[in-house]
Amino acid sequence: MNGTEPNSLVSAVLMFNWVEYSVFCSMLLLSLLIGVYYGWCKRQDTVAEYMLGGKNMSVFPVTLSLVASYVSGVTLIGFPAEVYTYGTQFYAIIFTDLAMYFIVNYLYLPVFYNLQMNSLYEYLELRFNKFTRTLASLIFAISLIIFLPVVIYVPALAFNQVAGVSVHVISPVVTLICIFYTSFGGLKAVVWTDALQSLFILGSTIFVVILGLKKVGSISEVIRINEEGGRLELFNMNPSPFERNTFWTIAFGSIFIWIPQLAVHPSAMQRFIAVSSFKKAKAVMFWSVIGFLTIYGLVLIIGLLLYATYHDCDPVASGVVEKTGQLVPYYVMEVAHDYPGLTGLFISGVLSAALSSISSGLNTVAGTMYEDFVVYVLKGEKLSETRQNLVTKILVLVLGLLYILGVFVIERLGAIFQMVQSLVGATNGSLSGLFTLGIFFPQANATGAIAGTLTSLVVMSMVVFGAQVYSVRGLLRYPGKMTSVTNCSPDLIKSLPFNATSRCDTYTGIGSPVIADPSVPLIFQLSYLYYCLLGMVIVLVVGLAVSYISGPTDARHLDPQLFSPPVRHFLPKKGIKSIPENEEYKLVKTSDMATNNNTDGKRNSIL
Repeated sequence: MNGTEPNSLVSAVLMFNWVEYSVFCSMLLLSLLIGVYYGWCKRQDTVAEYMLGGKNMSVFPVTLSLVASYVSGVTLIGFPAEVYTYGTQFYAIIFTDLAMYFIVNYLYLPVFYNLQMNSLYEYLELRFNKFTRTLASLIFAISLIIFLPVVIYVPALAFNQVAGVSVHVISPVVTLICIFYTSFGGLKAVVWTDALQSLFILGSTIFVVILGLKKVGSISEVIRINEEGGRLELFNMNPSPFERNTFWTIAFGSIFIWIPQLAVHPSAMQRFIAVSSFKKAKAVMFWSVIGFLTIYGLVLIIGLLLYATYHDCDPVASGVVEKTGQLVPYYVMEVAHDYPGLTGLFISGVLSAALSSISSGLNTVAGTMYEDFVVYVLKGEKLSETRQNLVTKILVLVLGLLYILGVFVIERLGAIFQMVQSLVGATNGSLSGLFTLGIFFPQANATGAIAGTLTSLVVMSMVVFGAQVYSVRGLLRYPGKMTSVTNCSPDLIKSLPFNATSRCDTYTGIGSPVIADPSVPLIFQLSYLYYCLLGMVIVLVVGLAVSYISGPTDARHLDPQLFSPPVRHFLPKKGIKSIPENEEYKLVKTSDMATNNNTDGKRNSIL
């Protein structure tokens, strides 16, 4: 807490008036009504309909849902703050997005869409064994318990900045609303609320960009100021993996962050399989990439506008805000001061992004835990559809409460972007490595898969935890680019109980180095964007080595459809059935499966 915070909160409360609250509450009310509609008016009687929306959803809402699920408040608030502090190098992620279109559509998606599995982790049981599936499901559940509190915390912090409401008050409110429409409405409610919320996200960011450009004067002036401040940077080709941000750490390293997010993530595959043909699934991925690029472009401009506005009076150094995560809400309050409702619209957009990510995570992890844990514990005991739905909804509630508790831990950590990637790096690398081992390496066996996954999980947990410890102790620092307080109000500077100049970042060179004390081992200096890559490599190296030592799998005994299309050319020909891209799948209820044990019947059913 600093001496300026009370005044800041008073002015925030005065600005966030009834108009702002009306806009904000309208979004929450619409989300709740969608949940009510699909929970009571359009009841979904089976777990299959609840989890996959009847498997006949349109490309448009599913695309909006996928984009909204991965464009969280971390993107809307963390990305501009990243540009303000470290420059535009992070925008090299556009090359990652383009690469992911081909990686997902031609390497991973053909496998999972073709198999039409109950749970994504069922693939691991088919490819390896039951224990491998259970292990992966557990890691996935843990990763979401770690990640989603960040998604809740970011909009709560933004709301605190503009309305003065405590983070510990708004976090439970947001999560409980999300629990309500997710548990009652199922995937259809999640998808359509995501579609609605994506409009809030897009509309709010466009308005902020327009008003910001109007305030500065022109885009050329924005570029000039950012160039003088060393913010414009995209092709820093330094190959060192120990630099925080370079072209290679972003464009190449982020590929291995996105593989577990899009290529082997239950939430993403849930949406791909929710459309009725493989051609439509590929279309979802194509339009999602367009959506990602659009949002990234808008938030990049907001980051440039932040620096153009505050380049000579840094709000963090001057104590106007406490954390970089509050920069964007503070900026919106300034530019939207004369436009009633716009601040409420932007905060609604940030909150919408969070709600979509939380609801997707809750819906997916609840379904995964039901399939991979509850069903296993029951050991063949059949539950009615009503009781299955009830169990799934209870899981959503319990998980939501865990996410609320996680906020109390997250708020004590550092920069948003780096914090997120570091936390998920420990688990996501292991999961993507495990699926990649199964899909691309026929020789890998269950023993190797388990050994590689556990080794990766242990090593990456030590790396992430060690880096965080050294960072907290001040032995590992990530200095931002130069900021200044030279044009701040003299009265503001004099009123502060500290030397504002000493809080300014002063790095003027290219890139964003990692400054480490000589006592810090080199492994902890590794760029956080390489955590997932390192985790995947460990799984592949250890998994293949142990597989060969314990006896590699005989490819003649494997179903070629368990492998990526390029790998199938090297397998014994066993009459692989290719799916026509336009062939539509129809949902078969669980009760119908009891009398239909053929392969096609299994493929056409979900849950």
